[in-house]
Amino acid sequence: MDELTGMQGHFAKVAGVYREMRTTDEEPILHIRDQLAGRPAVTAADIGCGAGRYDLLLFRHIPDLRLACLDVSREMLAELSRHLARNGIHDFETINANVEEMAFEDESLDCVFTFNAVHHFDFPLFLAKAGRAIRKDGQIFIYTRTPDQNAGSVWGRHFPGFREKETRLYRLEEVEGWIGETGRLRMISATTFRYARTSSLERLLEQARSRHYSTFFLYGEAEFEKACQTFEDAVRRRFGDPAEVAWHDQNILLQIGRTDA
Repeated sequence: MDELTGMQGHFAKVAGVYREMRTTDEEPILHIRDQLAGRPAVTAADIGCGAGRYDLLLFRHIPDLRLACLDVSREMLAELSRHLARNGIHDFETINANVEEMAFEDESLDCVFTFNAVHHFDFPLFLAKAGRAIRKDGQIFIYTRTPDQNAGSVWGRHFPGFREKETRLYRLEEVEGWIGETGRLRMISATTFRYARTSSLERLLEQARSRHYSTFFLYGEAEFEKACQTFEDAVRRRFGDPAEVAWHDQNILLQIGRTDA
């Protein structure tokens, strides 16, 4: 079984609980809203949209948004459609495709978004396709985490093997190089968001066992259970109250535009 097939199976399994297991940050959406202020309408695409947790926020904060939601997982798209419809949102379409199959018309979009998904993509290919799809004044917004940010999380610090297994994340220097190589795109900004998190050990273990990060899919079953026990022991030693586990997460939002804008 190749990694893509394996990951598709993983996301099919977790689609029904994914929104409940993941933390959704509103701050980058507010930042994007401010960057798009003044546009009377926004035609956009969210690539690797998952179950729609960020798409609901986009609709709540960006006026007159028309959104194409693209994901390789049919199960995730079905969850997204139900989620948005339950919240009275209907001005969207779903596209079941991967980045290789992504085929928006040239200069047809004001924005391309991707949230916590770009590490699943061929980054230069994504940039090339998104760069062709955005209009002259269009923007690409990429919300992700770097390897260093990943290592600083509660999982990177305390869950055995988490940092070592997660090799898919991109360093900012790599991204800047790929943007420069396109010849048509430029980095506008790279904004770091830092979040104070608090959770219970019970909730953290529930998230891990629900594979809320696809990194956990990379463990064998016996290895994963052993890592969960080691994680639990480490957290109990490190934090006085297992109901109040506190740490900081960091993510980065990249804003990219065309060189001829």
